[in-house]
Amino acid sequence: MDGPRWTTGATFLGAFLSMTCCALPSLLVTLGLGGAVASVVSAAPGVTFLSAHKIWVFAVVGVLLGFSWATTTGRLPIAWARTLACPTGQTPHNVRLVWRVSAALYVLSLAVGYLGAPVARLLWS
Repeated sequence: MDGPRWTTGATFLGAFLSMTCCALPSLLVTLGLGGAVASVVSAAPGVTFLSAHKIWVFAVVGVLLGFSWATTTGRLPIAWARTLACPTGQTPHNVRLVWRVSAALYVLSLAVGYLGAPVARLLWS
């Protein structure tokens, strides 16, 4: 597996994890499915851990996203990291698509995780 595929896959996994800690529970509670959130938290206590440490989750996923962007576009400042770039210099379209989806999930999770409560307080106060 070449570098862009590996780093983009890791970034997608990280973005999905950031989604499960912040955006997904908020969406389910908004839809009136708070019981589903309680069931998931009791069945998978890792979600609570991710929520409690969301600063670190977002920091690590942000670094992964940046590194994945660098390998996908071929803009790597570190000489040894250039070996991770595609040998042909062309990143496959599906890798770029997965990176874009990962970036969108990350931005959505970041917005919900940090701006959701203040915006809700403004709207419903």
